[in-house]
Amino acid sequence: MKIFFALLIVIILAFSGYHLTFRSFRLPLFARKFYLTGTEFLFLGLLLGPQFLNILDEQTCRGLEPLAALLLGWIGLIFGFQFEVVKLKRFLPEFFLAAVSEGILTFIPVFCGVYFALPLFIEITGPIKIVTALAMASAATCTAHAGIALLAPDSVAGRQNTVKLLQYISSIDSLVALLIFNLAFFFRSSLFAGPSWVRELGIGFVISVVACVSLLVLYLLFLSQKRSEQELTLVVIGMTVFISGTASIINYSPLLTNFFMGFCIANLTRDKERIYNILISVEKPIYILLLFFLGGTMQLGSAWIIYAAAGYCLLRGLGKFTGGYIITKAVSKLKHQPAFLGFGMLEQGGLSFAILFDFQKAFPFETTMYVVSMALFAILFNDFLSPFFLKQLLKEGEK
Repeated sequence: MKIFFALLIVIILAFSGYHLTFRSFRLPLFARKFYLTGTEFLFLGLLLGPQFLNILDEQTCRGLEPLAALLLGWIGLIFGFQFEVVKLKRFLPEFFLAAVSEGILTFIPVFCGVYFALPLFIEITGPIKIVTALAMASAATCTAHAGIALLAPDSVAGRQNTVKLLQYISSIDSLVALLIFNLAFFFRSSLFAGPSWVRELGIGFVISVVACVSLLVLYLLFLSQKRSEQELTLVVIGMTVFISGTASIINYSPLLTNFFMGFCIANLTRDKERIYNILISVEKPIYILLLFFLGGTMQLGSAWIIYAAAGYCLLRGLGKFTGGYIITKAVSKLKHQPAFLGFGMLEQGGLSFAILFDFQKAFPFETTMYVVSMALFAILFNDFLSPFFLKQLLKEGEK
């Protein structure tokens, strides 16, 4: 009974929050940043979690896992649709190479820092340490450009080339982040299968490939004929549920599986625009639910989480600043851009939340919730720091 009660609360809060948040009000910039990104739902989930009201306890969250898999699958489809090859070809290859390089240059310091520093705070060893470092580094690689929308129009005017470049890099960063996060699942067999993990890894890889290809063929068969808007909506919802459930059964990521599906559908079907409109129409409630579930698992019991979050934030900032500086000096097409391009890449965005939530579901170790809580606090730090550094970047671009 408690599961149904929690589900009802979650749905009511998501759709009521959709109509109340993401609205423009006359607020200070830091308050607008907090309000317009839906961050308050992290703390609302924390309030309903085990540390306070205990409505979202461990057993209830386990009963709501099908909904969690659907959320991750829907987000994966949305991000997969962003990578339409025809549109990506409009940009110069140097831009793509620069964006990938920037993502890798962010990944390296964060991965090394988390791998070597995390054992100083919690007891973590072996493959668990590698998986955790991969997940934290992939979340750190993500970049959002939503902060630009919160700036005054006159501060953006005249720097459109820099703004467009940041938007392009943020899109490619999500691809790099998901590919890095995929590596974590190669170690999953070694964590759960015991001595025969090499054999289990091979079997799991074959099963995953066969399942993805089969589901893709089934999806394309459904979309091979012209369908009405209602039929197409039913197909999209049904297949997202089916694909996410299949990924959960074979112990793979609903986020990554649906990302692959979204990429293939965007490049193989005629109805990609209609499907994308269906997906994006409920993006905000999905995002709110994601924040809500993550907030329900946040941990506040130790001060080391705040200190570790500050260190994680510093490592990510170092990677972004270094990556932005190197690509502006190494790529001839970007030499006219400000050297401190990384100042505009601090905000992490919704994909970081999705990666952390997927990591939490796929690797439910004792240390996972504490590490995810650390990363969530770091995302909040970046959200507050991003407007200041972004303004500095645009001023430098004006000079």
